[in-house]
Amino acid sequence: MRHLIILLTLACASSFTYALDCNKAANTMEINECASIEQQKVEAKLNQVYQRVLKGMEKDYASEGNFADIKKTFINAQRAWIKFREADCDAIHEKNISGTIRTVMHISCMQARAKQRIAELEDYEKN
Repeated sequence: MRHLIILLTLACASSFTYALDCNKAANTMEINECASIEQQKVEAKLNQVYQRVLKGMEKDYASEGNFADIKKTFINAQRAWIKFREADCDAIHEKNISGTIRTVMHISCMQARAKQRIAELEDYEKN
């Protein structure tokens, strides 16, 4: 019950948030929030590009007898990449565990890896 009260209090408090100007982020909480907002945008683009490549594969290879295998291999590669990225960025977080910079470093790692993967998927799409 105590946890429920705390959650409700936090939910009400968060409804009174102010418009955050990320160009003027001045403290750790604001910097982390701005990094998180930007990361969400990159994640959305990553998902969009991934879905587009997957649909393109269906169009390009659907008539081939081994399309199911091609699709399965591609999906497995993406899942492996996700696990790698999480492990890699978790290592960055652990390296910085004693500092207030750890969260933004983790978010920055996730964002950098996502941007790299977007470029890789776009290259995959072209070839």
